[in-house]
Amino acid sequence: MPRRAPELDCDAPPYYIVQACWQIGLDKPEDVRWLEAGHVLAGRGVAAPRSKSRRWNDLLEAGDLAAMHCSCGRPLPTLTRYKFTLNDSDMVFYSFGQCARCKTVYWHHG
Repeated sequence: MPRRAPELDCDAPPYYIVQACWQIGLDKPEDVRWLEAGHVLAGRGVAAPRSKSRRWNDLLEAGDLAAMHCSCGRPLPTLTRYKFTLNDSDMVFYSFGQCARCKTVYWHHG
């Protein structure tokens, strides 16, 4: 009986965005865990509106996410918005925040 390859659950943005993130100061972006902000909020029972990055930061500032921490125990990072210009001149927006301890990157597209 042939062995099945394990399924991988990747929660990162497209690889070309990950590769470019060293240019905005993320530490070792190709070698760390990535978690999409909306998935994190939904997994913890928090409704995520259209603007997940703004909602994320608003919840952090209001203390509504005070009970939530990164898996390493540190407070969740705020997300900062960045604009990327692609090779075909299209522009896309992503927001990123990186845990100071374990370097997990929390992100949102849009």
